[in-house]
Amino acid sequence: MEYLVIRIGDPDGGASWQAVDAHGAPVSQGGQGELEQAAEMAEGRKVVLLIPAREVFRARLDLPVRGRRSAVRGARYALEDRIAGDVEDLHFAVGPAVGDQLEVAAVERRWLEGLLERSRQAGLLPDAVYGEGDALPHLPNAAAALLEENAVMFRDGGGQVVSARHGELAGLVDIACAEHAGDEAAPFRLVIYCEPALQGEARQAMAGLNGRDTELRLLEQGVMTQLAAESMSGGAVNLLQGEFRRRDDRARRLRDVAIGLLAVALVLPGYVAMDGWRAQSEYQALAGIVETRLGQMMPDAGASADLRGEFRRRVTSADLSAAADGDGFLRLLQSLERAGGSGTRVLGINYGSGSAQVRLTAANMETLDQVRRSLLSVGYSVLIQTAVPESNGSVTGELSVRDDRGR
Repeated sequence: MEYLVIRIGDPDGGASWQAVDAHGAPVSQGGQGELEQAAEMAEGRKVVLLIPAREVFRARLDLPVRGRRSAVRGARYALEDRIAGDVEDLHFAVGPAVGDQLEVAAVERRWLEGLLERSRQAGLLPDAVYGEGDALPHLPNAAAALLEENAVMFRDGGGQVVSARHGELAGLVDIACAEHAGDEAAPFRLVIYCEPALQGEARQAMAGLNGRDTELRLLEQGVMTQLAAESMSGGAVNLLQGEFRRRDDRARRLRDVAIGLLAVALVLPGYVAMDGWRAQSEYQALAGIVETRLGQMMPDAGASADLRGEFRRRVTSADLSAAADGDGFLRLLQSLERAGGSGTRVLGINYGSGSAQVRLTAANMETLDQVRRSLLSVGYSVLIQTAVPESNGSVTGELSVRDDRGR
């Protein structure tokens, strides 16, 4: 699956765009212009819109995650004193849970309605709308800043995003450092991103940060390539929820979750709880489908056998041929099973055409890197896209995996 990531610019309709695969790798030349021009690139691709950071309020709140509706209601009350204006005029959306906290985004309802109408008139039907701040790199124990010609976008370690002028970066860093002071996990660190042409301005900004721990990373392929790649990392809050959810979205989500859960359940011990698949009756029904399918695949296993355990053993020990595993999916499952050690558990797999997004938990960062090295040793290219430390010392990571054999 390919995606067209479109960054919305000025109010008159200007935009820039980049087509990428599911792992964020560019698949064509990027462009800029009007939304109608971007729409010409959207055929056969899912569309992701990145809207200006100044239009989106982002926060991370302590909220119950039993239901997304209750989480949204809780967010309204929790943020009422932190948002200027009437919260009833805002549309709220919730994203992934981070430990005991929940990612929350808010945008003015009329503004979002206008954007979607403008997109529709241009021939675009977006599958997701993110604040552009969510497309800044998610760095463990670090803040990120994107320096552009007329502005700087700053994302602190808590996920809050601010758009400001160059001269205001030092003040933002001071605020972030003060908030970070009580965190004993690691000292504050800032990573600044910019295109090579702005290297001088970036170094000047770094000089004004009073000796803070900073690192400069140049975007040789341009800002849009970086933002598009990071949009595929899975940590963004999709604003198309509730009244703005696409009508076909629930059916597609249930189908994708069912396929993903079935594939993972075949190999891994126990079932994986996934967002959007909470109903116990549906869960049990899918479990029955898994067991029936396994019985059909292994008629010699016997009625009393541990079918999932037996399938897992056979996949691990199988000598897979191209004929038996044409798309390489079983080989990937086999490689993950062999790469994982104690404390490693796969949470989800999105697979297609020899490439996969794999989300997993590992005992620690060293174990996660051990999985990466193991996959590299058997012919995969692997990129650790995110690595989030959890309160129990484990790490939740997302890997971009591609089978490089024959490339």
